[in-house]
Amino acid sequence: MKRTLLFIFLIAGITSCKNNGSGTTSKKSENKTPEIATVSSKDIIVGAKRKLVKPNYQVLNMTIENDLLKVVFQYGGGCEEHDFNAHFNGGWLKTLPPQAVLDFEHLNPNNDACRSMVKDTVFYNLDAVKYPGGNEVVIKCTADKRLSVSYTY
Repeated sequence: MKRTLLFIFLIAGITSCKNNGSGTTSKKSENKTPEIATVSSKDIIVGAKRKLVKPNYQVLNMTIENDLLKVVFQYGGGCEEHDFNAHFNGGWLKTLPPQAVLDFEHLNPNNDACRSMVKDTVFYNLDAVKYPGGNEVVIKCTADKRLSVSYTY
């Protein structure tokens, strides 16, 4: 009787340890194409006549990633959703290469009064700032004149 029970447990243990291929490298997993993360971007608003206001945010960084302007903002809030628009007046500064100055608009529609320091990253489509007949533009912002990034297209 003991031998029969031992034999049953041994067979059950062996069959339950079958490898179904998960967790091992196989040719199927080598042929998978990597997933590409999509980034949503906003269009730059062109030609708006805006009165410049003292910003209630800080631009920490501007970089170019795949024909998109990546802007990292820091602002006070944390309890409600915030957003940022980018405005370009449509005129380039006459330098070599030409310069496009962007004015960012901080949108706080729910009047978030929280005091946490929040960092947000927003991506902008750069088609609006391409200089006709050129292949490079320096992008600056009104919030911090020291920040600039060169965009070659």
